[in-house]
Amino acid sequence: MVTDPYEEGVQETRQDFTVNDFRITRALDSLMISAKSITADAIAGEDIAARVHTLRHLLKQVGHDV
Repeated sequence: MVTDPYEEGVQETRQDFTVNDFRITRALDSLMISAKSITADAIAGEDIAARVHTLRHLLKQVGHDV
């Protein structure tokens, strides 16, 4: 059996990408919790939450499952 180093590299990259999806999701979720906990300045909290939503959307556009 002949293995293709390119295909092996693609699989390894996909695994790294998936692991990063998990880390990115945790970071975004943490930021969202922090944004929602800002009660002294509701506008700042809403602004941060909106930016987290935008970042999540952009990451999905490039193929991340976040």
